[in-house]
Amino acid sequence: MAKSESSSSGARSYYKKKFDGPLCFCKKRSSMAKAWTDDNPGRRFWLCDSHGFVEWIDKEEQNDWQKQSLLEARGVMDRQREEIKSLQQCVKTTSQQATTGDSTALLLEEGDRLAEEKKKLEIALITAVEKEKLVRQFLGLSWGGFIVVTTIIVFGMLKK
Repeated sequence: MAKSESSSSGARSYYKKKFDGPLCFCKKRSSMAKAWTDDNPGRRFWLCDSHGFVEWIDKEEQNDWQKQSLLEARGVMDRQREEIKSLQQCVKTTSQQATTGDSTALLLEEGDRLAEEKKKLEIALITAVEKEKLVRQFLGLSWGGFIVVTTIIVFGMLKK
């Protein structure tokens, strides 16, 4: 039994499914697997758990465009797997930080920030109330002055 499958990508050379295939020379049943090497991307073969490659299921080789398409798809899947791993690691790190004292520190910082903002708003409110009182006093005095001046003018005209 010669290995006619070339393995250019090591651990990614094939994936396996359980099916009853032909017997290997060691008399064990083989299972169907799919090669993911650069030479035979997506090509199915029978695999012995002890000895590896038994024979091709897909007797004819793929055309160049089929190989290219499968290799491009494999590249996309590899990039997506890496992105998924990266995102999972990010989620894991974030959730670990949230469950540790970091979350307490973040909450304390947020509480301090909110307390400071509350003080500023209270000061702004007190200032606004004082300004409103001053405006009311000014308006009251202005109306009072207007009435006094108008009364003086009216009485001054009546005396003449």
